[in-house]
Amino acid sequence: MKLLLTSAGLTSDKIAEALVGLVGKPFSEIKVLFVTTAANTSVEDKRWLTENIFEFTNRKPLSFDILDIAGLPNVLWQKHFELADVICVGGGDESYLSKIFIEQGVKDYLVNSLDDRVYMGISAGSMVAGIFLPKGLNIELYGEDCESDNGTGMRFFDFVFMPHLDSPYFPNITAEVIESKLDRFSSRVIAVDDFAAISLNHDKFDFVGDGLYLEY
Repeated sequence: MKLLLTSAGLTSDKIAEALVGLVGKPFSEIKVLFVTTAANTSVEDKRWLTENIFEFTNRKPLSFDILDIAGLPNVLWQKHFELADVICVGGGDESYLSKIFIEQGVKDYLVNSLDDRVYMGISAGSMVAGIFLPKGLNIELYGEDCESDNGTGMRFFDFVFMPHLDSPYFPNITAEVIESKLDRFSSRVIAVDDFAAISLNHDKFDFVGDGLYLEY
C-alpha cells in the first residue's frame, strides 16, 4: 500500500517529487483523480480547494479527473478510481467524508487496489485514512464540529494524522496545545505543517518536504 499524507497538498517540489517516486513515473504519464467529497459540507470560501487543484494541473499530469462520490452508484465511481494512478482525496469535513466512504464501501475497494495506485490525502483526506481524533477534540483543536465528531478512519496506518501545524487558520494546532491534550489520545500522534508530508510505501515511512512535524 502506497500513501502520501499531506496537510495542504503539493505545496513544494519535494512533496511533488515524493508523489512521483511513489507512482514510479513522471507527472506527464500520471493520471490523477481528485475526490472533492469532503468539501461538500462547507459553505465558506473554497479557494483553498481550487488552489489544491491548480497545484496538480500546473504540474501537467497526463490527465486530471474530478469526482464527488456522494450518492454515486459503486459501478460509476469505481470506474473513475480504476483509471487513476493517483487517487487524491481533498480536504474538508473528515467525519462526513468517513460517513460517505463507509456507505460506498471505499475502504474495501482501496485495500484491494492500492498496490497498483497511490492514495494521496490533503488534510481531511489524510485524516480519514488513519485513526481519527478522540471524540470532542475536533471542535477543541480545529474549531469544527464535523457532525458531532462521529466518524471512523480507515486505519491504513496506526497513528492520528494532524494537519495544519502552526497554521494561522487553526491557532490551536501548536505543540503546546497538542501536548496538553496527549492524555486523551490512545495512539501515536503525528502533526505536520502545510509544507511537510508523510510518505508510506508499504513498510517504508518517510517525512518529506521542507516543513515542520511533531511526533508523539
